[in-house]
Amino acid sequence: MYPEDDNNFEDVKITKVEPGSEGWSVTFDSGWSFWVQPDSPVVPAVGMTARTYGKGIGSRVRGLYLDGQRVYYRSLIEDDEYSEIQLYGADAAEWLRRWDEGRSVWTIEMGGLGPGYEQCIHIVCAETLRYWLISGVTDDDFSGDKWKALMKRTDESLFANKIIDALGLSGAQHGAGVGIAAHLYRKGPRAIMKDPAVKDRHIQVSKSFPQAA
Repeated sequence: MYPEDDNNFEDVKITKVEPGSEGWSVTFDSGWSFWVQPDSPVVPAVGMTARTYGKGIGSRVRGLYLDGQRVYYRSLIEDDEYSEIQLYGADAAEWLRRWDEGRSVWTIEMGGLGPGYEQCIHIVCAETLRYWLISGVTDDDFSGDKWKALMKRTDESLFANKIIDALGLSGAQHGAGVGIAAHLYRKGPRAIMKDPAVKDRHIQVSKSFPQAA
């Protein structure tokens, strides 16, 4: 019924349940409140025993059982992976989707010359990823003569892109944008953000670049 060999849990009683459009707000006899998502296979009710898995107050709840019925559960290893995906994105496609939605995305500082300079680089990065994802580029395309051919096609796509054309890029910005795109595409955002070689260059960027009023 419960996961074996996982002792990082707390058992509490539900003293209050408030339904909402996005699930239920439940209050425990410990005084803390918790939100149960609408896709829960168990409808929370007053008097139920809630078992929560995690490191305690202030930490993420990685598992929830209601009267012994599993709502969701992640082991410590699964929760670390879940956390990284939530933070950085699962892959290049998700990174680009967050960018297109105007959300902040984690990346690596490539120019070191300020936010505006980095913005141009990461617009190139996003449009390069878009072209590669649409084109179905494979890892094999990044080797030998195939890499040269890919770069030729990529540059042709970028130079024909009105968004890129309006930036007036330097060669260094263009190269840096394609470079970080290659790392994101081949390794994924989680891997590059965990690389100790660039741990001091973590930044966040967004398609919605701030403008002066």
